[in-house]
Amino acid sequence: MSATSIPIPDYRSLSPDVAARFERIRQRPVILSVKGLLKKFGTNGSARTVFEGVSLDIHRREFICVIGPSGCGKSTFLRIVAGLDECSAGEVLLDGKSVAGPGRDRGMVFQGYTLFPWLTVKRNVMFGLEMQGKNGNSAESEARQWLDMVGLGKFEDSYPHELSGGMKQRVAIARALANEPRILIMDEPFGALDAQTRCQMQSYLLQIWKKVDVTILFITHDLEEAAYLSDRILVMGTNPGRVVEFIDNPIPRPRSPAQFLSAEYLALKMRLEELIHPPVEAEEDRLPMVKLTNAGDDVE
Repeated sequence: MSATSIPIPDYRSLSPDVAARFERIRQRPVILSVKGLLKKFGTNGSARTVFEGVSLDIHRREFICVIGPSGCGKSTFLRIVAGLDECSAGEVLLDGKSVAGPGRDRGMVFQGYTLFPWLTVKRNVMFGLEMQGKNGNSAESEARQWLDMVGLGKFEDSYPHELSGGMKQRVAIARALANEPRILIMDEPFGALDAQTRCQMQSYLLQIWKKVDVTILFITHDLEEAAYLSDRILVMGTNPGRVVEFIDNPIPRPRSPAQFLSAEYLALKMRLEELIHPPVEAEEDRLPMVKLTNAGDDVE
């Protein structure tokens, strides 16, 4: 730790409200347990270790944000939890059962808009319900409930190309939640949105999360987004990927823009910056000094 760093205190030494919130979280059952996870690409001498030794426990209805530099294996980690990729060693347990492939107990929302363009908004949400074997009337009724919850009931007969980016992602969230997953996995879902829409979607997501019995695992590169959304922040390092720190978010809920000027937020932001961009890595990331112009002056 550098001399200028501000350490994040243990949750028990935080404000009484925040400490009580973390006590309640830790009393809930562990829904996701990751034990000694290792992922390699390639075989034998050409194998590349993406991450190793990843172990963590996540409690029911926690909101976990995952951050880290590019190449640390964040998306690969989420894909293994989702059952879309296999690990090289270790184990992922959901409700005590080993994850061995995709399942309806895990919903996933990607950065890209993965809606079926030939289906209406309502039919997109109905798709997973019908795949479960629910009849048309039942699936339609449930789809309408989910669309009402995300504030898009009036757009049930619209097609994806008629919606804004934020609206498309709300439909994607409704479609994922319609299967009633135990955990919602989100891989930079707001990364393609403009700043204003992104802030709006963050607010919508917190409102939705409060109404649904679901645990959220959320990848982001935005430190402010992680600070605003999360209960805890999983910080991953690189070369190879690993867990650097699992931080209790000291900012009280409910959160507001004013809290981003608070001492708790400033301490958290500085600590995250320090973990993701340590001075040694900053030196290593410098590009070769190849000059291709001679304009007579230098840019500072």
